[in-house]
Amino acid sequence: MIRVAALTGGRNTPSTRFRIRQHIPSLQSQGIQVTEYCPFISQHVTLPGFLGRIRLRYLPPVAAAQVTGNLMARIPGILGSRKSDITWIERNFLPGFESLVKTTKRPRVLDVDDAIWMSHLLGRQSLLRLLKNVDTLIAGNRFLADWFSKYCRKVHEVPTAIDCSRFRPKNSRESVAEDESFVIGWTGTFVNFRYLVHIENALAKFLCDHSKASLLIIADRRPRFRLIPQERVSFMPWDPVTETEGLHQMDVGIMPLTEDDWSRGKCSFKMLQYMASALPVVVSPVGLNQDILAQGECGLAPQNGGEWYDALSALHRDPALRSSLGNKGRRLAEMKYDLPIISSQLTALFKEIIP
Repeated sequence: MIRVAALTGGRNTPSTRFRIRQHIPSLQSQGIQVTEYCPFISQHVTLPGFLGRIRLRYLPPVAAAQVTGNLMARIPGILGSRKSDITWIERNFLPGFESLVKTTKRPRVLDVDDAIWMSHLLGRQSLLRLLKNVDTLIAGNRFLADWFSKYCRKVHEVPTAIDCSRFRPKNSRESVAEDESFVIGWTGTFVNFRYLVHIENALAKFLCDHSKASLLIIADRRPRFRLIPQERVSFMPWDPVTETEGLHQMDVGIMPLTEDDWSRGKCSFKMLQYMASALPVVVSPVGLNQDILAQGECGLAPQNGGEWYDALSALHRDPALRSSLGNKGRRLAEMKYDLPIISSQLTALFKEIIP
């Protein structure tokens, strides 16, 4: 049995849940015993109310308290790693305090599913200091793997898994006629609302032209739009227990992105959730989104506002197209991204590190 200490970032952090925690039972069955050390204060916690919109660097006492809390929260993981064969670190390790990673057990594996060199105040230099003390890196897509290969000798590309036994198609129902309800769905965290704003003109026009269409947002905060009437937007607070049920209310899943390195670093998990739920997808052809579309032709790939409107209109008027694309997406998720498949890749990787 290979013992792995997983140092994660927060109880409900998506990368924690889907890059590490969901694999623990499967890895256990294949001889990899993973013990998760999740900090009691999430590294990604935000302040309540209007304080959450103020950068911590402008609130020195609060920032100092959060840094102190993060340091204390890492102590159990540091100690636990000393009893393990491998230390598995999710995303980063206390930006600004990278030297502390030296107190964990080697070999150290860093798991990355975003362009994290762009994500925080200390950015690239902080990450490069961390990489000096990392033995192996797991990247969620090819773009990330290529970037990290310049700084880390051992880089493995392992996509984010989707559990197709949990994310399942909704119960079959009669096809929705053009004059009936049509729900455009988006799921994610509030920090990514900016991508919806990027296509807000197209969404507003589509909703204006189709009176029984609506937009469903599943997130940790209610969105506010400038052009889309509030009564045309349904909001469902994100909850790990009910997240799959929300997807069943959708007729199409969308994932707009902008053409930049941060978007190229994304691992398309929204898209995989929709696909596993047999929803047709409308996604920006950026990074891994484009690669997945090429593998299975499971959706549409608009590149500007006019194309977003046309793509939604095509799916709205053609239930057969929605069904066909949704079924192709489900099959692709089962064949290439299902949890047992990705867990096997991780098992092979860990057994290679500790023969």
